[in-house]
Amino acid sequence: MNQIEKQVLEVLHNLNWLMEPHNSYAELVEIKGLEVVIRCVGACIECETDCIGVAFKERMPTIQLIRQ
Repeated sequence: MNQIEKQVLEVLHNLNWLMEPHNSYAELVEIKGLEVVIRCVGACIECETDCIGVAFKERMPTIQLIRQ
């Protein structure tokens, strides 16, 4: 596991415990260089607060986050 993957999984772990009460979660699909592809499931798809985007921007500002 490389450093980017380790950081992505850590961010997702911290987000998912917050999203769980809303019947939502996010999971890693793949990493291609600095592109990180995640899949979002549940109410988080329609949420306007974008906690996923904010969390990744704060902790990993150099990646490009792509959501499926």
